[in-house]
Amino acid sequence: MKAYFLVRFSDSTDAFELRETPRRSPGPDEICIRVTAFGLNFADIMARQGLYRGCPPLPCVLGYDVEGYISEVGENVRDFRIGNKVFVLTRFGGYAEYVTVPSLAVGHLPEEAPLGSGCALAVQGITAYHAVIHAQTLMPGEKILVHAAAGGLGSAIIQIALWKKCIVIGVAGGHKKVEYLKSLGVDHIVDHHKGDYIDYVNQYLDGKVDVVIDNIGGKSIKKGKSILAPGGRLVSLGAAALSGKYGKLNLIKLALGFGFYSPIPFMGKSQSLIGINMLKLADHRPDIIADEFKAVQKLYEDGVLRPHVGKIFDHEELPQAHAYVGERKAIGKVVVKW
Repeated sequence: MKAYFLVRFSDSTDAFELRETPRRSPGPDEICIRVTAFGLNFADIMARQGLYRGCPPLPCVLGYDVEGYISEVGENVRDFRIGNKVFVLTRFGGYAEYVTVPSLAVGHLPEEAPLGSGCALAVQGITAYHAVIHAQTLMPGEKILVHAAAGGLGSAIIQIALWKKCIVIGVAGGHKKVEYLKSLGVDHIVDHHKGDYIDYVNQYLDGKVDVVIDNIGGKSIKKGKSILAPGGRLVSLGAAALSGKYGKLNLIKLALGFGFYSPIPFMGKSQSLIGINMLKLADHRPDIIADEFKAVQKLYEDGVLRPHVGKIFDHEELPQAHAYVGERKAIGKVVVKW
């Protein structure tokens, strides 16, 4: 099979090489999928820049989510058959024509699902479900502030939050993203190019929110905690503030920006700080991932999750796709097709 290998930490134009590599046959509990499309995520950008600690040694194949058709199944697999259309969570290796994964990390995808929908469900859908359903409980009427709200993950979180009848505050940058959030039915929208969400919350929402979803990291965590209501939850699931910033000094600045916390203030206000790393979760709790795949599949079938695929690139345009995501231009999910 062919796969795109990350061969150096660099600009997207010279970081990848398309190579022939052996295709792995599935074990007893595994499935092999012929990939039709793979998704890009911000973690891919950080990995390419040498900023993602979980990245395998070079050369390696990036990629956390794919969709496609089952080509082989292991002898113990009962819920899937050859030819089924599926969405898949990968432990790297997604930038390839075929992937072989445990059957627990696979979900059924309707034949009529638009290209890219499965990629969005596999990472953004599963992560969103974990962040706002499994790791906590959203209550009707709660105020939830979502950073990078127009991205694939932000969109999925918003859709689940609105389904739960929460009040959503979406933070994004630029007119197009603001208009997209309006189309989702977001209650309150903050264009961070024009104003500060803290000022907005103070002016329109009594200065407090119940949940903050933060993938920015660093100082943004402290800022989010300042508007967290008693009983509130601060969910940290990324460090986009580091994008494009190389070197150990920037890593140190980011870490210091996060701050150091004692549990005492959190106990005093009955607040929670929740950290999410889906790769670690998949490594140590595959049972949780399997349960969440079933739940996300059901939410898609019920129309709660409606993935928005903002842009589709041909596989030969992988460098351009990486640059596009790295510049934070994306609305919804960005995918690459074979």
